[in-house]
Amino acid sequence: MHVKPTLVSICSDFGDSDYRVSALKARILGANHPIEVVDISHQINPFDLVEAAFVISNAFIFFPVGSIHVVWVFNSGLDRGILLARYQNHYFILPDNGILSLITGADRPEKLYRISDDSFEFRDRISSAIRVLIGEEEAGLMYDECEDPIVKINVSPVYQKDRIQARIAYVDHYGNLVLNIRQKPFEEVAGQKIFSFQTSSQQVISDFYIGETNAENGSFYSYFNHAGYMILALCGGNAANTLDLKREDILQIVFE
Repeated sequence: MHVKPTLVSICSDFGDSDYRVSALKARILGANHPIEVVDISHQINPFDLVEAAFVISNAFIFFPVGSIHVVWVFNSGLDRGILLARYQNHYFILPDNGILSLITGADRPEKLYRISDDSFEFRDRISSAIRVLIGEEEAGLMYDECEDPIVKINVSPVYQKDRIQARIAYVDHYGNLVLNIRQKPFEEVAGQKIFSFQTSSQQVISDFYIGETNAENGSFYSYFNHAGYMILALCGGNAANTLDLKREDILQIVFE
C-alpha cells in the first residue's frame, strides 16, 4: 500500500529554547511542498530513546495512513547513519541507534532502507527523504535496503503466578502512570481475577475504578490507552505525586 504523504510529524529531544527545531522545520518546509508539519514533542529527555519510542508509539496511530514521522533522538557516540522505515503503512525517518526496534517491538517494518551511513547534514538528508516519499521516485530505487539495524530490547514486565512486576514507562503531564503492560497479554493472564496495585514502599491501591469514564473525583482508576498500555490515574489529582512514583519505578500488580 503506497499513499503519498502530506503530513509530517517531528519528535525530538531538541527542547523549545533554541534554534534546533526551527532549523529542522525550515529545511523540511523549504524543500517540500505541499506538506504540513506537526510537532509531537520536543521535550524528550536528552538521548532518551525509550521515552521517545514510547511517545511516538502512542502518537502515530492517530495520524492518517501514509504520514511521515521524523524521530530524532541521537547518541553522538553511536553514528550508524539514518534509516527510513515503513511500519503499519506509516513512514519513519530516524537514526540507526535502536529506536526503531523500541517502536516496533517484536514486529518488523514492512520496508527498511538506509538513507545514509552517517548522520552529518541530517537536516538535508531528512528533507531529501521526505521529498522522495512525496514525489514520484520510489524509495527502493533511491536507497539500499537495510538488513542489520541496531536492535534494542525494552524492559518487559515479569509475569509470576500471583503477580506481575511492572515498570512505570512514562509519567504524563497530569501525573498519570503509564505501565509497560500491554492489554492483550495482561488479559490473557488476569482473566476475571481481582487485582490490586502495590508500590515498593508497600502502598496498596485496591479500591479503584476500571475504566476512565466512571471514576469519581479523588479516586484511582485504571484503563488501557489507545496504544494498549495500562494506565493508573487519580481522578482530579496527580497519581505520581500522590504515590511518590516516577518513571522506571516498579509497581506490582497482585492477584487475589
